[in-house]
Amino acid sequence: MDAGIAGVDIGGTGSRLRVTIGQFGRSYEVTGPPAAVVAGRSTVPDVVRDLCRGFAAQFGGRPRVAAAAVGMRGFRSMTQAGILDPNRVHDILAEELRTSSTAVSSDAVTAHLGALGAGPGATLAVGTGAVAVACDDVGRWHLADGMGPHVGDNGGGAWIGRRGLDAAARSMDGRRMGASPALVRAAEQHFGRRERWTAVNDVSLFAGFAPQVIAAADYGDLACREILDEAARSLADGLCAVLSHPGVAPVAVTTGKLLLHAPMFRSMVIRHLLEKRGDVRVQPTAGLPLDGALALARMLTAYPDVVQEHVPLLAVRISSAPRPDDSITLPRVVLPVVRPFRAESVPTAWVVEVRSDHEWSADQVAEDRLTPAASVDTVVPLTGERLVVGRASRSRGVLPDIVCEDTGVSRRHCEIAWKEGGWSVVDLGSANGTYVAARGDALPTVPLRPGERRWLADGDRIYVGGWTCLTARAVTASVR
Repeated sequence: MDAGIAGVDIGGTGSRLRVTIGQFGRSYEVTGPPAAVVAGRSTVPDVVRDLCRGFAAQFGGRPRVAAAAVGMRGFRSMTQAGILDPNRVHDILAEELRTSSTAVSSDAVTAHLGALGAGPGATLAVGTGAVAVACDDVGRWHLADGMGPHVGDNGGGAWIGRRGLDAAARSMDGRRMGASPALVRAAEQHFGRRERWTAVNDVSLFAGFAPQVIAAADYGDLACREILDEAARSLADGLCAVLSHPGVAPVAVTTGKLLLHAPMFRSMVIRHLLEKRGDVRVQPTAGLPLDGALALARMLTAYPDVVQEHVPLLAVRISSAPRPDDSITLPRVVLPVVRPFRAESVPTAWVVEVRSDHEWSADQVAEDRLTPAASVDTVVPLTGERLVVGRASRSRGVLPDIVCEDTGVSRRHCEIAWKEGGWSVVDLGSANGTYVAARGDALPTVPLRPGERRWLADGDRIYVGGWTCLTARAVTASVR
């Protein structure tokens, strides 16, 4: 078998694996069930293993591929909650497909890659859940929603189906506000007798009812029209949120089964979007999330070393060598965006100046009651690959590379790391956040997300705790 690539898409209603061999070669495709959470553990690893073995049976032998990528619904929330360990999926892909280049990602990434590619712009993916994702002109990624059925996914299939069931229940009670007589019979056929409705908690079952709600709206049911209008407004709001970030091109694409098969609903979303952002160009989708997973696998083979890290969207493993334990609890991730080359990133020597910043201290919330100690500047050379910034604790055996006495600084607050020819800062899940401002900018107000990487330029300021500021400085002599 010639070197091929494998892509896997795991959604709320099913899963698919596709293997392509050569640019115009033969393709194999296997389908399977959706993943679930059983006894506090995601079944994603089992679903991926069964898909791989189904492909092996179809292929007629144990396959070998050059790279494999998986996109799945709920990756961000499952990894953060400890329900899913991405390493288990990496191990299964490596074992079953005999590959050393694998990626495990959120379907937000694969939906974007499939619909729009890796360039700037925004994608709205609506299936069982809903998420808006954008990539700006320097490779930063931005998400809105995609938080799962309990706290988000507003306007997605499960959200619409749940609201539709509520409308049917209102009609059966004799209530008039928000009631839909047209959905009563459809709800009984889909969910069973009314006595069972209160026990329904399967998001895929709710999502499967969304087409009934959309069909009823098409036939003029007022309650269903109100449900869809609220869903469309919420989805358009998510798109506007990611499009509003600096450097995001005013280009939008919609994808996902719900929008692909419901043109009326898609038109409602686009209408609300253009009412808020008339400058946005809406273009047709180029492909599906499964196509995005295959595109991600191709990137692993073509650009294995030129990647930009980010958490918690995409975990990547290249080669079978064990990864060093860097004590970061969040998964190591990589985004499929090439970092632009900049002349100033040529490795010279760098230092950070650590000092107390009274302006930053005064800007903190009063409840913190943090006051700066005497201002004593410290200059720390940036050497090696990474330096951890934090507060020391002898009892816990914690001794960061850059020690801060500020009580608002976490034991392991952030790290400054050398990556792809430049220095960057990553928040390590700190309690009070890591803030970055460029030279001359006002005090920052939005912290880095845990695991988010920000590249540093000469004069950039890193604010941590209640009063500490670290300023990156480029100097003349080489220290590397």
